[in-house]
Amino acid sequence: MLNGHTNLPGEFKHFKTVVLDEGILLAGFDYSGKPVNVLNVESMSEWQEIVRHAEQSSVINGVVLVSVKEGNFCAGADLEQMHEAQRQRSFQKMEQLVDAAHKLFDEMERSLKPFVAAVEGACLGGGLELALACRLRMASTHPRTCFALPEVKLGILPGFGGTQRLPRLIGLPGALDMITTGRTVFPRQALRMGLVEGMVTSIPSTVRTLDRIQKETLVQAAIAQARALCSVPVRRPPLRTGLRFLSVPGIRTLVCRYARRQVIKRVRDFYPATLRAIDAVERGMGLSILEGSLTVEKPLLVDLMASQISSHLVGLFLAGEKVKRRFDTAPVAAARIGVLGAGLMGSQIAAQLSEKGYEVVLRDVSSDILAKAIGRIHTAQTAQVRKRIILPSDLRYRMTRIAPTVQIKDVSLASLVIEAVSEKLEVKRAVLAEFESAAHPDAIFATNTSSYTLADIAAKAVHPERCVGLHFFNPVAKMQLVEVVHAPFTSDKALAEVCSLAKRLGKFPLMVNDGPGFLVNRILSRYLGEAVIMVSEGVSFQRIDRVAKNFGMAVDSGHSMGPLELLDLIGLPVALHVLTSLSVLGSRIESRDALLREFLPENSPPVSFWKSEKENPQALDAVANYRRANPSETGPVSDDVLHRRLFLPMVDEAVRCLHDKIVEHPWQIDFALTYGIGFPAFRGGLLTWARTTMTQGYAAQELESLAIKYGKRFEPCPDLLNGGW
Repeated sequence: MLNGHTNLPGEFKHFKTVVLDEGILLAGFDYSGKPVNVLNVESMSEWQEIVRHAEQSSVINGVVLVSVKEGNFCAGADLEQMHEAQRQRSFQKMEQLVDAAHKLFDEMERSLKPFVAAVEGACLGGGLELALACRLRMASTHPRTCFALPEVKLGILPGFGGTQRLPRLIGLPGALDMITTGRTVFPRQALRMGLVEGMVTSIPSTVRTLDRIQKETLVQAAIAQARALCSVPVRRPPLRTGLRFLSVPGIRTLVCRYARRQVIKRVRDFYPATLRAIDAVERGMGLSILEGSLTVEKPLLVDLMASQISSHLVGLFLAGEKVKRRFDTAPVAAARIGVLGAGLMGSQIAAQLSEKGYEVVLRDVSSDILAKAIGRIHTAQTAQVRKRIILPSDLRYRMTRIAPTVQIKDVSLASLVIEAVSEKLEVKRAVLAEFESAAHPDAIFATNTSSYTLADIAAKAVHPERCVGLHFFNPVAKMQLVEVVHAPFTSDKALAEVCSLAKRLGKFPLMVNDGPGFLVNRILSRYLGEAVIMVSEGVSFQRIDRVAKNFGMAVDSGHSMGPLELLDLIGLPVALHVLTSLSVLGSRIESRDALLREFLPENSPPVSFWKSEKENPQALDAVANYRRANPSETGPVSDDVLHRRLFLPMVDEAVRCLHDKIVEHPWQIDFALTYGIGFPAFRGGLLTWARTTMTQGYAAQELESLAIKYGKRFEPCPDLLNGGW
């Protein structure tokens, strides 16, 4: 029951408060003006006032912190505020915020009055550090509930005491894994590792008021825990055996040394924040939490925050938020979705839809292909059960949500279908015509094509306005980018619907205009095509891929990858088809078809460049055969020239895409290449890298020099000279 008053001075802008029976203060975090809760000077000042009033009040015995926003507990520090400080090179306010957070969280932790966090929705970064400062954490099984310290992905480290509290709570190995990878932990995992003390199945209120929220099962459980804690003296639970063992300095050193080796293996030394975070953990373990936070963690954080790498990474993160905000008012996507084509991409798309709760009708003309698709999906989902990410019951529900069929009429009730049939124009047109004959007139047709224009596919459509591109990248589960392709005839309704769907799948829906290769594949073709040409000249596979990996390509995936490794992943038949289709762009797109066909023997699987992490002998034979039939004079070439040949054509093509209005802004290209092909995020994106490392006109001059030696494909576009990009 409510007491009818808060016993707190004044009204708060970002918190709603009420005192319940037995003196439990319920504080609802509801940051005003943002879709998620963030920690900044304003919200922390209010929380400080609430904490200190609770400490001083004779009426309040304990505090339960909950979020009023559905699906978000707290997203952490306000990155817009931080990025503004980075642009202005002024960090005084950020330092004050960090100081205030350390002291405030210490007060919460030491308080005789228990603080309990009722976590429903995403609990990230500073939000998790806020929860760690509470005496106890309860988690909801809400689909969006998750925990992470993703700061290293922003070029910084957990700065509100996370490097000090997390190891003491769950142990060094688990804490170092979360801190150095930024990986997401879900409620069942969090309970198992001791990150939360309880997990509750709770249905969130549709009306988000404090009165309604306090009746939820999660909040009721948290209130009960707070009341129970009020009646017992403050006592730290004894460390588990594993934690006591790891508190020995020598053992700590060994564990941290191993963590450093793992980081170097995964991302080399491209991301200094990851190694600094390990330093903060190791050095702080011998100190009190507050002392470690202020004397070890804070100086490292401030130094990293001022780095260009962090500025680049925060900028890319905010670009992603900008991408997701487009069509924020879009209607909820259909509950039932059709997928046409059960091949590799179609089955992956169907699996993603099922994971997010959609009913999926998976249609293919072949029952054998359907059977293989269901088998692939089941294998992938079983792996999640084995890793304890989901329960066996979740696997069953996901599989039952997918209905395979060979009948197009079974897709007719879906208001949105995604086409993922074979990459042949006549097949795609036939599937569209078949769909239009069976579907509701308002149903949306989204093509996953990677090489044909939307205009080509919809040339004979009865309702072209409902045709849109929805280009997923392989592997679908891992790649966050989706290109949403619109032609002049595409309706706003179709765009809004597919953008809404992409966001619900956890993807970034980047809007691009229709054109050959759209955005990502068009720029990628210059990179992959040049790598194939280098192979034809006799440059070793190892050198080509090493140059790209030394630059940082795909390092953010945890497995750096050169262009030839990427071609193996894409598949040479698909790559050859895309490169051939993009020849309409002119002589700058060369693919050395004759060489690639040596890798595609009739009635045999394609030959890969790499096999068991070594140069494939069959591929070396294929290159030798090609070079015997196509002898050419090639002198020695330096790694620097290889680097310029791989990356400068990408800059050129990116500027051409801006000129052709494929996208409007350079930041969209930076974002797309980072999330679409693994361009190293720490460099800020393709065009940011070019602007910050090259003087005006340098790229054009270097390309002209390469054109003289290697051919017309390197001739720069005029816009490269003016530097307006």
